[in-house]
Amino acid sequence: MKLFSLARGKPTASPTPRPASLKEEVESFWKRGFIILRGVFTREEMAILKDIITRHADMQAFAQRAKERSAGETRPSFETIFVWNDTARNDAFAKATRSYKIIDRLEAIFGDEVYVYHNKIALKYPGVVGFSHHQDYWYWYQMGNLFPDMATAMIAVDRHTQDNGCLRLVEGSHRAGRIEHVYRDGVSDSGVDPERLKELLKVMPEVPIEMEIGDVALFHCNTIHSSADNHSSESRIGLLGCYNTRHNNPVKQAHGHPGWQVQPKIQEPITEADRSNLPDFSYQWKP
Repeated sequence: MKLFSLARGKPTASPTPRPASLKEEVESFWKRGFIILRGVFTREEMAILKDIITRHADMQAFAQRAKERSAGETRPSFETIFVWNDTARNDAFAKATRSYKIIDRLEAIFGDEVYVYHNKIALKYPGVVGFSHHQDYWYWYQMGNLFPDMATAMIAVDRHTQDNGCLRLVEGSHRAGRIEHVYRDGVSDSGVDPERLKELLKVMPEVPIEMEIGDVALFHCNTIHSSADNHSSESRIGLLGCYNTRHNNPVKQAHGHPGWQVQPKIQEPITEADRSNLPDFSYQWKP
């Protein structure tokens, strides 16, 4: 749904949908394991985030290492994502991952307050590898989260296409529960048990999630997902917000990801003033 802004004379992203349409989104999420939200953020907002990402020295060093290692014999999937735990401020990235347009929907889906467990940037530049089929909850279970009441939002900073390695979701796979994973290359590449995956793909469709700039894919933590390598000449940068629920406060702390904390929803858009409004990327949460 789009709303028309008389002030700007062009479409702007819609707010939280009406109760009837929100109910439909919640039902679709639990049926399919994901929902796709179109035009949540403007191209101008995403351009500001991309400028921050492409100018940030640590992110670019991280991306360069991922590209170099992608050209080798290993598949350094987890080295293609830049992760941080400072999620409670009103910084440029929080204005996306803590936007009421996302949080309102997640709270309706889970029937509880939610908070950002951590944020990350998928630095999939040309030549960089994708991810094997996996579930987020398999990792988050190891981190002390007792219940699979968690989700991820993939926010398209760039266009996401099949050519540049878009997200691929196995529809309905969240209903299969947590599936054991295998490590193929130390800790740099892992994924769901291949025999189990083979059988699931016989009865569940794998959906390529092509998105325009500003679109969002919201998916359950047990939804199996993957992405192909980027064989195109275009980058496929994505901002991922990873979410937990208040009742699922982790029983142990891992990787500096925060436990339950109050994080107000953000109403304001990302603006030019946010170019220097950054989180503390080195922050490690302690109870």
